[in-house]
Amino acid sequence: MLTIQCFSFVPNFRLPDQVVISMNRFGQNMLVVCMLVVPCGCGDRRSENNPPSAADMQLDPSQGTKTDPPNELGYSKIRVRDGDSHQEGIVDSRGQRVVPLLSNLLVNEISGNVALLQVDRKFLFAPLDQGPISAEELATVDGFQYAEPYRCGRALVVVEDAYFYIDAEGNRAFEGAFEFAESFHHDRALVKLGDHYQILDTSGKVVAELNYDQVNPQSPWCWQVTQIDGENYTSGFIDLDGKPITELIFDYVGYYDPEVRRILVRQGGLHGFVDQHAKIVIPVQYEHAEIFNHGKARVSLQDRSFFIDPSGNEVPE
Repeated sequence: MLTIQCFSFVPNFRLPDQVVISMNRFGQNMLVVCMLVVPCGCGDRRSENNPPSAADMQLDPSQGTKTDPPNELGYSKIRVRDGDSHQEGIVDSRGQRVVPLLSNLLVNEISGNVALLQVDRKFLFAPLDQGPISAEELATVDGFQYAEPYRCGRALVVVEDAYFYIDAEGNRAFEGAFEFAESFHHDRALVKLGDHYQILDTSGKVVAELNYDQVNPQSPWCWQVTQIDGENYTSGFIDLDGKPITELIFDYVGYYDPEVRRILVRQGGLHGFVDQHAKIVIPVQYEHAEIFNHGKARVSLQDRSFFIDPSGNEVPE
């Protein structure tokens, strides 16, 4: 039988050694962590005298169900649409439901045997290898204000507008809460504390202090850095260790497009493109340029308008 175990903590808390499924506001100055706890020696949350029925566990073949490819442990996201109604859940390798189909549930990601779920406005990390999770359990346990999937063994979570990281066991990965943070990639993450930006490794060690007015995530291999002087913004790029890739020479930087691995930049009124490592791959020479759409971008050069591919070659319209 499921029990809810709660632990109070103050801001410098350390989470217990269990998989976190929720976090809750309790009282005025205290937070409470509530976990789904399976009794010792029992691999299922339900009593052997009250097993789940086949109708509760198995998918109905008559339903318009779409099932995603299973992950390495056999868990799959399922979706059922009936008119305007949309439900999501999770099944195991035998087709049995481990997370029920619910209209107020989104399965954000399944990583191994842990799923990141969004139930209404709360985010939960749910263990999938401990028997079926009921709708009642999901409804009664409060969740994180926000959470992102595990990356590099760390998950980004938000409580009371403070960003921090938890490890694979649900413990706080390292001390420190931030005003902004991003998920780890290539063992690096960008965080903001006060007016200062830092790059951290997965142990929480500061890899680089960044002395810029703004730092923005771009591709998985670089960050955009910006200095502001009145109404003038000048930007460049740094690598994952905070080392400059380009000087602050661009007066406009677009968004990274993962499909073509290009970023639109502008310098002195002319446009070009850099790649995922912020290296210039299409010269900054065009009077006008648009972002790539279906593998090609419209540009203007010497009053002539045409299309180019991600290598800068002219292509038919």
